[in-house]
Amino acid sequence: MVKPNWHYEKNYLMEKISWIDGKSKFSDIVYHTKKSDLIEQYRRDSDVKTTWRLKPLLENIDDIDNYLSIPYEIPKLDMSPIWTAQEFLVDRGLAMISFLDPVGKVAKLFGMDRFLIFAMTQTKKIKCLLDIVHERYMHQLSEVLKHDVTEVIFRICGPEYATPPFLSPEIFRELVTPYLTEICGRINDAGGYSRVHCHGNVARVLDQIVEAGAKGLDPIEPPPDGDITLKEVKSLYGKQMCLFGNIELKELETSKPERIDYLVKEAMDSAKEGSGFVLMPTAAPINIPLSEKTKSNYLKYIEAGIEYGKY
Repeated sequence: MVKPNWHYEKNYLMEKISWIDGKSKFSDIVYHTKKSDLIEQYRRDSDVKTTWRLKPLLENIDDIDNYLSIPYEIPKLDMSPIWTAQEFLVDRGLAMISFLDPVGKVAKLFGMDRFLIFAMTQTKKIKCLLDIVHERYMHQLSEVLKHDVTEVIFRICGPEYATPPFLSPEIFRELVTPYLTEICGRINDAGGYSRVHCHGNVARVLDQIVEAGAKGLDPIEPPPDGDITLKEVKSLYGKQMCLFGNIELKELETSKPERIDYLVKEAMDSAKEGSGFVLMPTAAPINIPLSEKTKSNYLKYIEAGIEYGKY
């Protein structure tokens, strides 16, 4: 996974304030607008490899107009990290760019709870914001696709914010599918690989993801964390998409080695036939340092993958 560099001019309406408290680093991102300040807050702990969003940027539906009053700057693109990754990988792997789709961006602006409420009660207003975010994203994507991306995977994150039981398949079709269709189409036409990242329940929107043109899907969480088995997805759409998954991180963190061996064999038996399957954990551990149990189970997972992945 590698990111292109996007260079922005200094935004004089934005201010970042950071401070340390114990093992945690806090950051306030403040946007000074004509109406009022918009503030989002983050925390990063020294022993956890993730960033917690403590306060979303937008809290009320009226904050949308305030947010859109911030001048939008078109950033300049630097693709050198992708070329460096490809030179390093050669024929051992593919570079992958990960980015949010519009619903992923808007959900993060509001936070999950407010986003779901507004998506159901203020759908028209949310749709207008999605249209604007999508237009901006498509400009950036178009800049990337001007380059040779025939050996690049594009991991599209965000649809999981709108899957059942959060929102209905009907709302998913309105707030996700149209944008996803254009994103996948542009990537596919340029020779890249469009891959949708979607945790949780995907059974009732799988047809829309396929319809949008996705060439890959991850992580296909097994029940009860998801609502469809890897074998079922392979049977339904294994010829249209490459499937990635579906060993749960919690299994790697807590299970015994023989359980890991069983899960890897089950995944291979379910999806490797006819190719088009990539064995993959559903997430990555965030604890620092990595526990010995997790490390041991990862090694077992790799060994089992090599054993049961042979044709």
